Amino acid sequence: MTFGSFVGVCLTLAVVLALVAVTLRFLRRVALSAPSRPGAVPLEVVHRLPLGPRQGIAIVRIGEQLVAVSVGEGGVRHIMEIETPPQPATSEVTTGAAAPAFAPSLLARLRSSGIPIAFALAVSLPAVGMAQAAQPPAAPATRQAPAATPRATAPNAVPRPGPVATPAQVVAPDASALDRALQGAMPQLDLNVARGGEAGGLRLSGSVGIVIMLGLLTLLPSLILMMTSFTRILIVLNFVKQALGTQNAPPGQLMAALALILTGFVMAPTMQEVNDTAITPWLEDRMEQGAMMRAAVVPLRGFMLRQVRERDLATFTEMAGATPATPEDVGTVVLMAAFVTSELRTAFQLGFVLFLPFIVIDIVVSSVLMSMGMFMLPPAMIALPFKLLLFVLVDGWTLLVQGLVQGFK
Repeated sequence: MTFGSFVGVCLTLAVVLALVAVTLRFLRRVALSAPSRPGAVPLEVVHRLPLGPRQGIAIVRIGEQLVAVSVGEGGVRHIMEIETPPQPATSEVTTGAAAPAFAPSLLARLRSSGIPIAFALAVSLPAVGMAQAAQPPAAPATRQAPAATPRATAPNAVPRPGPVATPAQVVAPDASALDRALQGAMPQLDLNVARGGEAGGLRLSGSVGIVIMLGLLTLLPSLILMMTSFTRILIVLNFVKQALGTQNAPPGQLMAALALILTGFVMAPTMQEVNDTAITPWLEDRMEQGAMMRAAVVPLRGFMLRQVRERDLATFTEMAGATPATPEDVGTVVLMAAFVTSELRTAFQLGFVLFLPFIVIDIVVSSVLMSMGMFMLPPAMIALPFKLLLFVLVDGWTLLVQGLVQGFK
């Protein structure tokens, strides 16, 4: 292709694009300037709020009427008709216009149809703002309307009515209709503070209290690890699995579940004491939340004090810079750190003891294979059946579980 041909092609393409643009612009002007059909009702979507990928609520203006509809996979459904506020016919001046009357009714209809309160608020507030924007602005001050005075008119002039000679009324509502409709829908927070030496504490109620309690429940796994026997039991069970030489048997989820069940057996007396001294009085409204939490910690502290080593407790007390008179006066955080350290030490001691018989089997199998000249045969493959046989013959799981549970008593 020569340079002249290339230029010709470019010019032709430019002319075609220009003609297409001019044609589209002409058609758009014709469509906009075309008169509407006789008897057609003007239709306009005033506001639309998406509630999901294919769901939403829209406010449509049909003529002078506002209609709320729901748009979804099932089609368009009518919710309610919204009454537009009438225009004032007199010269009364009002200040502080209240929310339109359709806002509470729309909110009630949305609630009755099963739509959550957040979506109902999101729909009602734009509707209120739209209706308020349609109202005429209020006058800055209230004044007495002047009396009508006669004036000279031309012979062919149309007489105009004079202003009404009545004073303007001021409307100042205490609260908007939307606020009254939503009163009581928001979550409440009740806070009770004790006086002096009276028994009391923090009391949470309503949706806020539920959210806070659910947030506190997220700390439950950490409390199980730091204040119960779960840590020692889980570590010992993993040591047994490694000593046997099995790769994925038993699986890790099963070992964790077994450790959790054994923790329940070990902590049953402590949990029963917590239930009797803290949870039951709290459920019967005989104890506040703060007193309940303080009473629930006491049995757990007693369990940790019975299992912690004095050396570990003294080490962490010194690190914290505290000088308690007795071990019972040690802070809960310091006691938890010392307790976890003692549990790790005890678990590793038990793991060493459990490894000894299986190491003996590995040494014997390796010596036999070397004496027979089987250097290419892995000793672990031959030793694994003997380990499993020994563990089953001595009823290893029962002995292990009994030893772990009785080690805390």
